[in-house]
Amino acid sequence: MGARLSKKESFTDKKGSLTINLFGPGMTALHKVGLAGLWMTLKALEKDQDASARLRKAGGSWELTGTSVTLRWSGKPEAFFRALLKESFKIDKKGLLWFPAFGVPIEHRDHAVVLQESVLGSFLQHGQTRKADPSLKPQGSFTIEVDEKPLVLRYRRIKEYAHQKPDFEVISFNPLAGWQYPGGAVRHVGLGQGSTALQEPPERALALRFAPVGSIYFEVRRLGGGVRPRYALVIPEITDLKKYAHVRKAFVTYGINKFYVGGVAEAGFRVLIELQAAGLLEDIGSASCRVIAFGIAPWSTQQKTRLGLFTVRPGPRASLRIYGLSQQYLSPHLVRLDKKEPFWDVPQVPDLVARNLSEGRRWWEGFSEFVADQARRKHVFNYEKEGIGKMVADKEAFPEGPERTFVMACHEAWRRRLGQLGERARREGASFHELVRREYERQRVSFARCKNAATLREAVTDLWSRAGGPLPSLQGRWGGLLGLLDEKNWRQSKDLALLALASYKPATKEEEEALGSSETKGKGEAGQ
Repeated sequence: MGARLSKKESFTDKKGSLTINLFGPGMTALHKVGLAGLWMTLKALEKDQDASARLRKAGGSWELTGTSVTLRWSGKPEAFFRALLKESFKIDKKGLLWFPAFGVPIEHRDHAVVLQESVLGSFLQHGQTRKADPSLKPQGSFTIEVDEKPLVLRYRRIKEYAHQKPDFEVISFNPLAGWQYPGGAVRHVGLGQGSTALQEPPERALALRFAPVGSIYFEVRRLGGGVRPRYALVIPEITDLKKYAHVRKAFVTYGINKFYVGGVAEAGFRVLIELQAAGLLEDIGSASCRVIAFGIAPWSTQQKTRLGLFTVRPGPRASLRIYGLSQQYLSPHLVRLDKKEPFWDVPQVPDLVARNLSEGRRWWEGFSEFVADQARRKHVFNYEKEGIGKMVADKEAFPEGPERTFVMACHEAWRRRLGQLGERARREGASFHELVRREYERQRVSFARCKNAATLREAVTDLWSRAGGPLPSLQGRWGGLLGLLDEKNWRQSKDLALLALASYKPATKEEEEALGSSETKGKGEAGQ
């Protein structure tokens, strides 16, 4: 990022001005989203007469265009920038971050709480960057209504944070820390703090200061093993500051449920859909946004660590539509249990859909591997079946073709098999629920254990043969399915077979009750 300038060198002209251009040299996606945050802040301060008066008194003024921000001052620049930072990064009486770009926090409580926790878990994740309540002892709370019932939102109150520091240098390079540039660090501490630290010229350093305002945040609720991200910080590609400000403000009005995602790819697609709605994805094929994931890593349990940087691409226009359908059919909902704290149940499948579409695959590919994790499988098969069934039934998401024929044949065979189990239960006086549980688990494990085309063909034909007769779904279409069962495509058929089990729609109330208990009662197999 360049060498340090001497104090005699200046980035300002004789009139006392600083221009930050969206397409200037060295402007990364994070710089651009920070510039958008500065643009939004100044636009909001224009409407605040008291704040505007204080900034004018400090000798400052500005000019905003669709691609740039120009700051001007008379007298010493330190007075103006000190006043600008003070007006831009505030804290309200309830200990909430108060970014003027988003209005008064209490007016949009859902967004305010998510913003608070996400910024504390990303830009301000290190204890030395802020003074706030301990992670496990949040003292702040709001009450909102969900489904006409009260819900308490808890958050960590904050007293001060690094972005408020009046330490901006307008006549020399500014050293960077993690709270300005997540993931940035001194390479060799032994050589001295400034020797290998990241540094930026004033225009880019100021843009980074406002990155928390321009970024978009989500809380990640991913099930399964491994290191799990907790927060997703989404950084879109910006080509017009005014239009992007309109999109960013749309998230301020979101309900709390829309800020929960099953993974980082889903967070990226949530933003891409809003950008498309605002007409900011003119060339969808080349559009993208970056997502930084933060969470607790085994090597640093005391703070949230940057876990990775992901690039999410929507692909063809139809991909956004398919993800939109998954969001429609599989959305977070509040679960209230007797004598327990309510919690948000977040579907996991939409993140699989987003990951596949971002990488140019069909939304269901990799489903068998996705549900191999026991915790995720229990959730998907037990709580997401209805939504998955709607995805499969929707011909826009799952069009006519060999894959649809395959799944419909599995549905038909499974329906007949359940009918046979019902007759057996009545004939022998056995428990229909128990018979279904055992058969469901046997069939699932049979598919999950398939390691090649031969074992997959055996498992599929076994299910179809147990149907007790020809399957209408296969009549006249058998030839088109042969390619799905060969050595090249058998893994896709394994995905489809398990997808068929997960998406089956019960034909009777008795079936619904039996299948609803099959996964939770079954112990399953580790690793399947």
